[in-house]
Amino acid sequence: MLRYATILAVSFSLTSPALAQSRASITLQVGDAATFRLAPDGAATVAEQRGRAEWTDYDVAVARHLSGLPIPERAVPFASPLGRDVAPQEPPVAPDIVRVKFLSIAGQHSLLVIENGYDRAIAYRARMVRGDQSRPTDVCIVIPRKHGFEHWPFVIERLEISDMHFVDWRAGDPIPCA
Repeated sequence: MLRYATILAVSFSLTSPALAQSRASITLQVGDAATFRLAPDGAATVAEQRGRAEWTDYDVAVARHLSGLPIPERAVPFASPLGRDVAPQEPPVAPDIVRVKFLSIAGQHSLLVIENGYDRAIAYRARMVRGDQSRPTDVCIVIPRKHGFEHWPFVIERLEISDMHFVDWRAGDPIPCA
C-alpha cells in the first residue's frame, strides 16, 4: 500500500445518500463521500452531508501519480509528501469538518481521500472489505488543515473507518502510519 500526505486539499460535492455512518464507524462504498464533524474526543458525529464522491482535477492528478509509482514490498512507517509538481493548485480546506471520499482508479486501484479541517492531526483505523473477506489495513495520520491519501493497488469494495480521534502532531514531525 502506498501512503501520501500533502499540503494540497480537495473539495468535493455530495449528492446521494449511499453511506452508512454511526458514532463508532463510517462505512464507505466505492464512490461514496461524507462530511462530518468530530466531537472533542474525536468521535464522529452524525454526517452533515452524504453522497457521491466527485472527482476533481486535483484527485485525477494525485491518482495518476500514485497509480504510477512502484508498489512497496511492505508497509512504510511514514507518509511521503507529494511534491507541488504532482497536482494543481490546492482548493481551500473547509474549517472544523472532516471530508472523506472513496474512489476507484480505473477499476484497478482504490483511493481514500480524507480532508482534515481541524487544527489537530487525526488518526483512525480502516478495514478493507472485498466480497466476504475483511481485513485491517495500515493508514497514516491526517495532518491539520491538510489532505491525507491512502492508495491500494487493487480493488476494494468497501472501507470501514473507525476509531477516528485527534492526536498530537507538530509541523516538521514525520507523518506516522500504523
